[in-house]
Formats: sequence, structure tokens, C-alpha cells
Amino acid sequence: MFGDHMKKSTYIVTMAAILTSLLVLAGCNNGSDEPGTSNIAWENYDQRAEQFVMAIVNGDYSIAAAGFDSTMNRVLGARGLRKSWESMTIEAGAFVSVVGTEKIPNDEYDIYHVVSKHENTNINTRVVFSTDGKIAGLFFSFVENNENWDMSPVKRDGYTEIPVIVGAGTDYPLRGIITMPDTTAGRVPAVVLVHGSGPLDMDETAYGITVFKDIAEYLAENGIAAIRYNKRTYTHGAKVASQYGDDLTVWEETIEDAILAKEIITQNERTDIDRIFVLGHSLGGMLTPRLVSEGGFAGGIIMAGSPRSLLDIIYDQNIYFINLMDVSNDERAVLIDQVDEAREAFFTLPENYIREMDEHPAGDYLISIDKPFLIMQGGKDFQVYADIDFAQYREIADRRGNISLRFYDELNHLFTRSTMDFPTTDDYVAGTPVDPVVLSDIVAWIKQSGIEPRRL
Repeated sequence: MFGDHMKKSTYIVTMAAILTSLLVLAGCNNGSDEPGTSNIAWENYDQRAEQFVMAIVNGDYSIAAAGFDSTMNRVLGARGLRKSWESMTIEAGAFVSVVGTEKIPNDEYDIYHVVSKHENTNINTRVVFSTDGKIAGLFFSFVENNENWDMSPVKRDGYTEIPVIVGAGTDYPLRGIITMPDTTAGRVPAVVLVHGSGPLDMDETAYGITVFKDIAEYLAENGIAAIRYNKRTYTHGAKVASQYGDDLTVWEETIEDAILAKEIITQNERTDIDRIFVLGHSLGGMLTPRLVSEGGFAGGIIMAGSPRSLLDIIYDQNIYFINLMDVSNDERAVLIDQVDEAREAFFTLPENYIREMDEHPAGDYLISIDKPFLIMQGGKDFQVYADIDFAQYREIADRRGNISLRFYDELNHLFTRSTMDFPTTDDYVAGTPVDPVVLSDIVAWIKQSGIEPRRL
């Protein structure tokens, strides 16, 4: 555990117009709580975001949810809002005060960041208002303070945790941890862990599951170093949005920090600088081939990634959830029309973000690079798909050597064991570890990298 260095955090993503993230909050029934005493002047554009947050703080979820658009009401509602906020405050602690509110420049929406102070850490609430004044998107993330980051190494059983700052001296310093094996003689391979979409912490905490923490500790216990760090949009979300706005790309959001993390672990005297790999999960997996090419990594591990466009994946996710809804055919047709319209608007993501990714196709990198890759897919993944995304990876693997494929029938997007016939995020049970077979496969592949792989 990392209690000496950091507060664990929970990643909560709700909807932005239609579902826009690879990790979405679904399965929440719409409903109302008892009316409270909060009052939101929805017509007052300068105050409504802060009043919205105060209504949540006061437990007046029905009043807060009254400002949702139809899609937010359908997929989240008052009860889903309550579930999201209570999950955040488990980590952040009791509310103290609102620190400040900032408007983020955007041509299509009114976007506000409201920072609230809590006993343990601050919460940043990003509220997205559509042109008709309705809440079309809502994101919660934690706000950290690097001044309290303890840089003292901590000995664990068989490895040492070394706190670092990725991007120290830049505008975006990020807390990170190197897990360095103690018992292995000589230099060791190392892995840079790259997050999926959304403002994720260094453990890649999603719904109480700590994907990167599980991977890093297992690697260290088996003679392989790792570095993980808080994502730039987790630590500096408001600042990133303010500086880049619609010009934001995955380079500023993800790639630049992954390369900086590689530089840090390269400087450790225990690291074998010729065997530094990148492991990307979800969106990070989509970017892994580009990182191997542009970052000079020895090879890449792709977990639940895709060679397709992010726009296509978001579209398919929406259709998946619509097909699970208990609605009439007419209602379903309306929802699909909304998804089609949202796709034309890039699902509220910056157009440049999508276009820049599409200009760097992952498949092209995979075909042109001769370095080794390990590609992993869960059979119960409802966010990228075995019959579409993994099938395209198989086709690429058939065109070149040195790609290993691993498929796990009963695992989901977070590589934990699925318990559902038609999985939703209810399948993500807090505290469930990454499947040990996945962890052992990663270790085995790194230790034999450079040898022609065998297919499983």
C-alpha cells in the first residue's frame, strides 16, 4: 500500500452529452431523493455551476439533477449523481468550502471548473452546459498538492518504492513512483505505465480497482522495475483545459509525460536502458505503438487497446449501452439519432484531439515498427471488442512477426474476472485484483522479449 506517499483516489466519469469516455459510469437508475433546501438560479450563468456543486454538497441531488439534459437524466439522474459524489467524498473527506470557480474557453459549450476543499484533498468538478443551458457533461477529479509529496524511499517486501516527480521544473509536475526490485542482481528491465482515458491517478484507479498498482507491484516482485505517475489531466485538469482548450491533443495529455517518465527511470542506475518497455491500457494501449516509435522504447504492451479511431470506439460504446436499455424501439431510435448527431460533433471532445489521433494511426505504426509487442484482450470487454478491435490486431500480427497475442475469455476491460453475461460497469467490483494470469503473462513476455513469440 502507498499510505506513506499518497491518498488513494476514485475515478468517476459521468456523461459528456452522450457517453464520451472509455471508462463510463452506467447502470445507475434514474430517480429522485427527498427535496432539499438548495436553490439554483439556472438562468444565472455566472453562479449556477457553483450553486450546482453546493446542492450536491448539501445532499440535494434532485435539485442538482433538475438541470440535466435528457441524456444525462436518462443515464445518470439524481441517484447516479449521488453515487458518484459519495464515491469521491470517501477519499476526499468532508466538505470544507468552495475554493474557486473558473470558466474554461470553449466555442460550443459553457464549461466551468469548481474546486471544493475537503478534509483530505480537493475535488475539481467540471460542469459542461450546452447552448440551451442544460448540463450535458459532468466530471469529478481530485486536485493534489505536490508540496506534501514525501520523497523518501519506502522498503517493501522484495522491492523499494522510490517517489519521483515526472516533469519536475515544467508547468505540469506529476507525482510518481518507481517500484525497483531489491533482490535481482545487475540491471533490470523497466516498464512505463500509460493510462487510459480520463483524469486517472498513478494507480489507474477505476471503480476501486487499482490496475497499475497491481501490475507495478507484481513486476517488482518478479525482477522488473516500473514507473507510474498521475496523469496530467488528473493533477492539472483545469490548467490543461485553460491553456490548450480546443487545441489539446494526446501529445500534451499523455505522450509527453510518458516520454518524461522514461527519461526518469533511464537515469536510475539499476535500469537496463536497452530494455525499457511501455505498457498502455485502453487509450494508452491505442497510443502504445506511437510511443514505441516516437519515444524509443524497446517494445510495447497493449492492454485493451484498439487500432481503430477513437471516434468509432466511442460510437460503438454508446450503441452497446443503448441496446441494454429497457426502452421502446421508438425511444431507442431517438437515442441512436442522438448518438449519430453527437458523433458529428466529435462527442464534445475537441475536434483537433480526434483529428490529430487519426493522423497517427496505431495500425500504421504497428506494421512499420519491427520491435516486439504483446497485445492483450478480455473476452468480456464491453469497451473495446474482441470481434472488432482484437480481430484487427490479429490481422496486423499476421502481416509481421514479433507480435504476441493473448486472449482471456472471462476478463473485462480492467482485466478482472467478469461475472456478467452482458457486462456493464457494475462488473467492476472495488478491490478486485488484476487477474494473476495476465500479470504472469506480462512478466514472461518481458523476460523473453526478443525471442520469436508463440501464439496462445
